[in-house]
Amino acid sequence: MKAINLNEEKAWVTFLNQEFKIVWFPVEVNGVHLDWDSNNIMTICRIVFTDRSWGISPTSQMIQNNACRDNL
Repeated sequence: MKAINLNEEKAWVTFLNQEFKIVWFPVEVNGVHLDWDSNNIMTICRIVFTDRSWGISPTSQMIQNNACRDNL
């Protein structure tokens, strides 16, 4: 289980077919949880998750079950 630092705005992704906005996964590259940058994270997710519907958020919004941006 991964600890969540509520003082850092990290990037999170949630998937439409996996309890959308309830179950979240860290957006990672090479095992490193990425810092939140709306445009960069959107670009990465568009490349990586081409066959899925998803939403992304920083930590502060993820803990409130809020997807800030999505590809729906």
